[in-house]
Amino acid sequence: MKLLIAIPALNEEANIENIIQRCLGARDEIIANAPITEVAITVVSDGSTDRTVDLACRYTHNVQVVVFEKNRGYGAAIQHAWQGSDADLLAFLDADGTCDPRFFANLAQSLWNEHADVVLGCRLNPETKMPLPRQVGNLLFAGLLTLLSGRRIRDTASGMRIVRREAYNRLRPLPSGLHFTPAMSARALLDREARVKLVEIDMPYHERVGDSKLKAGRDGLRFLGVITKTALIYRPVRLAALLTAGTLTFGVSLYLLRGLRK
Repeated sequence: MKLLIAIPALNEEANIENIIQRCLGARDEIIANAPITEVAITVVSDGSTDRTVDLACRYTHNVQVVVFEKNRGYGAAIQHAWQGSDADLLAFLDADGTCDPRFFANLAQSLWNEHADVVLGCRLNPETKMPLPRQVGNLLFAGLLTLLSGRRIRDTASGMRIVRREAYNRLRPLPSGLHFTPAMSARALLDREARVKLVEIDMPYHERVGDSKLKAGRDGLRFLGVITKTALIYRPVRLAALLTAGTLTFGVSLYLLRGLRK
Protein backbone atom coordinates (compact mmCIF):
# COMPACT_ATOMS: atom_id res chain seq x y z
CA MET A 1 0.00 0.00 0.00
CA LYS A 2 1.13 3.50 -0.78
CA LEU A 3 1.04 6.20 1.90
CA LEU A 4 0.94 9.90 1.08
CA ILE A 5 2.04 12.33 3.77
CA ALA A 6 0.68 15.85 3.22
CA ILE A 7 2.41 18.70 5.05
CA PRO A 8 0.36 21.93 5.07
CA ALA A 9 2.63 24.91 5.71
CA LEU A 10 1.87 28.57 6.32
CA ASN A 11 4.96 30.68 7.05
CA GLU A 12 6.92 27.77 8.54
CA GLU A 13 10.41 28.82 7.45
CA ALA A 14 11.78 28.05 10.93
CA ASN A 15 10.91 24.37 10.70
CA ILE A 16 9.98 23.34 7.16
CA GLU A 17 13.38 21.88 6.29
CA ASN A 18 13.52 19.98 9.56
CA ILE A 19 10.11 18.36 9.09
CA ILE A 20 10.86 17.45 5.46
CA GLN A 21 14.16 15.87 6.47
CA ARG A 22 12.48 13.96 9.28
CA CYS A 23 9.75 12.67 6.94
CA LEU A 24 12.34 11.56 4.40
CA GLY A 25 14.33 9.88 7.13
CA ALA A 26 11.23 8.10 8.45
CA ARG A 27 10.26 6.45 5.15
CA ASP A 28 12.35 3.30 5.58
CA GLU A 29 11.18 2.85 9.16
CA ILE A 30 7.53 3.23 8.16
CA ILE A 31 7.90 0.66 5.39
CA ALA A 32 9.80 -1.74 7.65
CA ASN A 33 7.30 -1.58 10.53
CA ALA A 34 3.91 -1.30 8.80
CA PRO A 35 2.07 -2.76 5.80
CA ILE A 36 3.32 0.12 3.63
CA THR A 37 5.29 -0.40 0.42
CA GLU A 38 5.80 3.23 -0.64
CA VAL A 39 5.79 6.64 1.05
CA ALA A 40 5.25 9.87 -0.88
CA ILE A 41 5.49 13.38 0.58
CA THR A 42 3.74 16.55 -0.57
CA VAL A 43 4.32 19.97 0.97
CA VAL A 44 1.60 22.55 0.34
CA SER A 45 2.54 26.16 1.02
CA ASP A 46 -0.76 27.81 1.91
CA GLY A 47 -0.04 31.38 0.89
CA SER A 48 3.28 31.65 2.75
CA THR A 49 4.96 35.06 2.59
CA ASP A 50 8.27 34.06 4.17
CA ARG A 51 10.97 31.66 2.86
CA THR A 52 8.89 28.49 3.30
CA VAL A 53 8.62 27.83 -0.45
CA ASP A 54 12.29 28.53 -1.20
CA LEU A 55 13.43 26.20 1.56
CA ALA A 56 10.96 23.43 0.64
CA CYS A 57 11.99 23.57 -3.00
CA ARG A 58 15.49 22.40 -2.03
CA TYR A 59 13.96 18.93 -1.73
CA THR A 60 11.92 18.70 -4.94
CA HIS A 61 13.97 15.69 -6.08
CA ASN A 62 12.25 13.71 -3.27
CA VAL A 63 9.24 15.80 -2.33
CA GLN A 64 6.41 17.38 -4.30
CA VAL A 65 5.93 21.06 -3.49
CA VAL A 66 2.61 22.78 -4.21
CA VAL A 67 2.32 26.55 -3.88
CA PHE A 68 -0.92 28.40 -3.16
CA GLU A 69 -0.30 32.05 -4.02
CA LYS A 70 -3.07 33.05 -1.59
CA ASN A 71 -4.12 31.44 1.67
CA ARG A 72 -6.91 28.90 1.12
CA GLY A 73 -6.91 27.22 4.52
CA TYR A 74 -5.40 24.30 6.40
CA GLY A 75 -8.02 21.81 5.23
CA ALA A 76 -7.82 23.01 1.64
CA ALA A 77 -4.06 22.43 1.59
CA ILE A 78 -4.37 18.86 2.88
CA GLN A 79 -7.23 17.96 0.55
CA HIS A 80 -5.44 19.40 -2.48
CA ALA A 81 -2.47 17.14 -1.78
CA TRP A 82 -4.74 14.12 -1.26
CA GLN A 83 -6.76 14.67 -4.42
CA GLY A 84 -3.62 14.88 -6.52
CA SER A 85 -2.32 11.51 -5.31
CA ASP A 86 -2.97 7.87 -6.19
CA ALA A 87 -2.08 6.69 -2.67
CA ASP A 88 -4.21 4.09 -0.89
CA LEU A 89 -3.67 5.74 2.49
CA LEU A 90 -3.86 9.50 2.97
CA ALA A 91 -2.05 11.12 5.87
CA PHE A 92 -0.97 14.49 7.16
CA LEU A 93 1.02 16.07 9.93
CA ASP A 94 1.72 19.66 10.89
CA ALA A 95 4.91 21.42 9.84
CA ASP A 96 5.56 22.85 13.31
CA GLY A 97 7.64 19.98 14.66
CA THR A 98 5.09 18.79 17.24
CA CYS A 99 4.62 15.34 15.63
CA ASP A 100 7.19 12.62 14.90
CA PRO A 101 6.85 11.28 11.30
CA ARG A 102 8.10 7.87 12.42
CA PHE A 103 4.82 7.47 14.33
CA PHE A 104 3.07 6.93 11.00
CA ALA A 105 4.32 3.34 11.27
CA ASN A 106 2.32 2.91 14.49
CA LEU A 107 -0.74 4.54 12.96
CA ALA A 108 -0.59 2.42 9.80
CA GLN A 109 -0.12 -0.79 11.77
CA SER A 110 -3.06 0.11 14.03
CA LEU A 111 -5.20 0.89 10.98
CA TRP A 112 -4.37 -2.56 9.60
CA ASN A 113 -4.80 -4.48 12.87
CA GLU A 114 -8.07 -2.78 13.82
CA HIS A 115 -9.52 -2.87 10.28
CA ALA A 116 -10.10 0.85 10.79
CA ASP A 117 -10.85 3.58 8.26
CA VAL A 118 -9.35 6.50 10.19
CA VAL A 119 -6.64 6.33 12.82
CA LEU A 120 -5.36 9.38 14.64
CA GLY A 121 -2.64 10.09 17.15
CA CYS A 122 -4.07 11.19 20.48
CA ARG A 123 -2.05 14.10 21.88
CA LEU A 124 -3.79 14.09 25.27
CA ASN A 125 -1.69 11.71 27.31
CA PRO A 126 0.61 12.05 30.35
CA GLU A 127 3.66 12.81 28.19
CA THR A 128 2.12 15.58 26.07
CA LYS A 129 3.80 18.98 25.74
CA MET A 130 0.55 20.68 24.72
CA PRO A 131 -0.13 23.93 26.64
CA LEU A 132 -2.68 23.44 29.41
CA PRO A 133 -5.35 25.82 27.99
CA ARG A 134 -5.35 23.89 24.71
CA GLN A 135 -5.58 20.60 26.60
CA VAL A 136 -8.67 21.86 28.43
CA GLY A 137 -10.27 23.05 25.19
CA ASN A 138 -9.60 19.75 23.44
CA LEU A 139 -11.00 17.78 26.37
CA LEU A 140 -14.20 19.84 26.27
CA PHE A 141 -14.70 19.28 22.54
CA ALA A 142 -13.92 15.57 22.93
CA GLY A 143 -16.41 15.30 25.79
CA LEU A 144 -19.12 16.97 23.74
CA LEU A 145 -18.53 14.73 20.73
CA THR A 146 -18.49 11.65 22.98
CA LEU A 147 -21.88 12.62 24.42
CA LEU A 148 -23.34 13.30 20.99
CA SER A 149 -22.04 10.13 19.34
CA GLY A 150 -22.11 7.66 22.21
CA ARG A 151 -18.57 6.65 21.21
CA ARG A 152 -15.57 7.73 23.27
CA ILE A 153 -13.01 10.02 21.69
CA ARG A 154 -10.23 11.89 23.49
CA ASP A 155 -8.73 14.17 20.82
CA THR A 156 -11.06 15.49 18.12
CA ALA A 157 -8.56 17.82 16.43
CA SER A 158 -5.35 15.79 16.22
CA GLY A 159 -3.02 17.08 13.50
CA MET A 160 -1.60 13.64 12.69
CA ARG A 161 -3.77 10.91 11.21
CA ILE A 162 -4.17 8.36 8.40
CA VAL A 163 -7.34 7.91 6.36
CA ARG A 164 -8.21 5.21 3.84
CA ARG A 165 -8.96 6.78 0.46
CA GLU A 166 -12.38 5.15 0.19
CA ALA A 167 -13.28 6.40 3.67
CA TYR A 168 -12.18 9.93 2.81
CA ASN A 169 -14.53 9.89 -0.17
CA ARG A 170 -17.40 8.90 2.14
CA LEU A 171 -16.53 11.67 4.63
CA ARG A 172 -16.51 14.49 2.09
CA PRO A 173 -17.28 17.33 1.87
CA LEU A 174 -15.01 18.67 4.60
CA PRO A 175 -14.18 22.32 5.39
CA SER A 176 -11.11 24.16 4.16
CA GLY A 177 -10.09 25.82 7.44
CA LEU A 178 -8.46 24.70 10.68
CA HIS A 179 -11.76 23.05 11.68
CA PHE A 180 -11.03 20.39 9.04
CA THR A 181 -9.85 17.94 11.72
CA PRO A 182 -12.78 18.17 14.19
CA ALA A 183 -15.16 18.10 11.22
CA MET A 184 -13.65 14.82 10.05
CA SER A 185 -13.84 13.35 13.55
CA ALA A 186 -17.44 14.49 14.00
CA ARG A 187 -18.56 13.12 10.63
CA ALA A 188 -16.82 9.78 11.25
CA LEU A 189 -18.52 9.36 14.64
CA LEU A 190 -21.95 10.85 13.94
CA ASP A 191 -22.79 9.78 10.37
CA ARG A 192 -23.91 6.15 10.58
CA GLU A 193 -24.37 5.90 6.81
CA ALA A 194 -20.72 6.74 6.17
CA ARG A 195 -19.77 3.49 7.97
CA VAL A 196 -16.41 4.81 9.12
CA LYS A 197 -14.46 3.19 11.93
CA LEU A 198 -12.24 5.66 13.78
CA VAL A 199 -9.61 4.62 16.31
CA GLU A 200 -7.00 6.64 18.20
CA ILE A 201 -3.73 5.72 19.85
CA ASP A 202 -1.52 7.76 22.17
CA MET A 203 1.35 9.53 20.46
CA PRO A 204 4.25 11.74 21.57
CA TYR A 205 3.52 15.43 21.16
CA HIS A 206 6.29 18.03 21.42
CA GLU A 207 6.43 21.79 21.82
CA ARG A 208 5.94 23.57 18.50
CA VAL A 209 8.55 25.65 16.70
CA GLY A 210 7.33 29.19 15.92
CA ASP A 211 3.98 30.81 16.61
CA SER A 212 0.76 28.81 16.50
CA LYS A 213 -1.73 29.63 13.74
CA LEU A 214 -4.57 28.57 16.04
CA LYS A 215 -6.57 31.40 17.61
CA ALA A 216 -8.27 30.03 20.70
CA GLY A 217 -11.41 32.18 20.61
CA ARG A 218 -12.09 32.27 16.88
CA ASP A 219 -11.09 28.71 16.09
CA GLY A 220 -12.64 27.35 19.27
CA LEU A 221 -16.01 28.72 18.12
CA ARG A 222 -15.46 27.16 14.69
CA PHE A 223 -14.69 23.79 16.28
CA LEU A 224 -17.82 24.02 18.42
CA GLY A 225 -19.87 25.13 15.42
CA VAL A 226 -18.80 22.30 13.14
CA ILE A 227 -19.44 19.66 15.83
CA THR A 228 -22.88 21.11 16.58
CA LYS A 229 -23.78 21.46 12.89
CA THR A 230 -22.75 17.87 12.17
CA ALA A 231 -24.80 16.64 15.13
CA LEU A 232 -27.79 18.66 13.93
CA ILE A 233 -27.61 16.88 10.57
CA TYR A 234 -26.90 13.32 11.72
CA ARG A 235 -27.99 13.10 15.37
CA PRO A 236 -30.68 15.79 15.88
CA VAL A 237 -32.59 13.82 18.53
CA ARG A 238 -29.51 13.30 20.68
CA LEU A 239 -28.51 16.96 20.28
CA ALA A 240 -32.00 18.08 21.29
CA ALA A 241 -31.91 15.77 24.31
CA LEU A 242 -28.56 17.17 25.44
CA LEU A 243 -29.76 20.76 25.00
CA THR A 244 -32.92 19.97 26.96
CA ALA A 245 -30.95 18.28 29.74
CA GLY A 246 -28.53 21.20 29.87
CA THR A 247 -31.36 23.73 30.06
CA LEU A 248 -33.12 21.79 32.82
CA THR A 249 -29.90 21.42 34.79
CA PHE A 250 -29.25 25.15 34.51
CA GLY A 251 -32.79 25.96 35.56
CA VAL A 252 -32.73 23.61 38.55
CA SER A 253 -29.34 25.00 39.60
CA LEU A 254 -30.68 28.57 39.55
CA TYR A 255 -33.75 27.51 41.55
CA LEU A 256 -31.63 25.80 44.19
CA LEU A 257 -29.24 28.76 44.43
CA ARG A 258 -32.15 31.13 44.97
CA GLY A 259 -33.48 28.82 47.66
CA LEU A 260 -30.16 28.83 49.48
CA ARG A 261 -30.07 32.62 49.51
CA LYS A 262 -33.44 32.95 51.27
